[in-house]
Amino acid sequence: MNREADQKKEISGAEKDFLDSWLELIVAIVLGLATLGSAWSAYQSGLWNGIQTFRLAESTAAGRRAGEKAVYANQLRGVDLILFQAYIRALTENNSRLAEFLFQRFRPEFKVATEAWLKTRPLKNPSAPSSPFIMKEYSLAVEKEMQQARQEEATKFTEAMKVNEISDTYLLLTVLFSVALFLGGITAAFQTRKIRGAVLALSVITMASAAIFLAFLPLAKR
Repeated sequence: MNREADQKKEISGAEKDFLDSWLELIVAIVLGLATLGSAWSAYQSGLWNGIQTFRLAESTAAGRRAGEKAVYANQLRGVDLILFQAYIRALTENNSRLAEFLFQRFRPEFKVATEAWLKTRPLKNPSAPSSPFIMKEYSLAVEKEMQQARQEEATKFTEAMKVNEISDTYLLLTVLFSVALFLGGITAAFQTRKIRGAVLALSVITMASAAIFLAFLPLAKR
């Protein structure tokens, strides 16, 4: 009887050592993977944060260009208005020489609009447009450049916000991997195998969930 009891104890001890060895192996794997996942997530979060900084800088630069173009456009409109007033005064005074002199100094864009406006016979036709400025032919190339700069500003800002979301997600994964690392590290503090197994299982689930999210995130490149 004593021999059989000793054999059962030996078998039980061997099974215990076997399970403990597997638990230690799984813990080591979890700790290693969680460490790598946390480091990689932190690295990617830093890279995406840098990309966000560049996108915001590009958005700010585009906004500054748009502001400069807007000021320049207003200046051109002011010049067009002053020349047009002098031109109309010359026409009403039948000073064709001065009128021609002023007309030749119109900007090409404004000259096209003025020619289209004159074809409507504004001095004799009451229903003619009041000025070339409301003609469809009147346009400022600098205003188109301003609109493009505004669009670029909005696009870069939207990209920066998307990049920020990616960076925040990587930062969250860093936290999850750290939690998995913590749970895996404290398993040795418990003597009961069931508790150690439960804590280890929670660590594995946390790490696996973070790894799944990590697999679907885009990678940042330097």
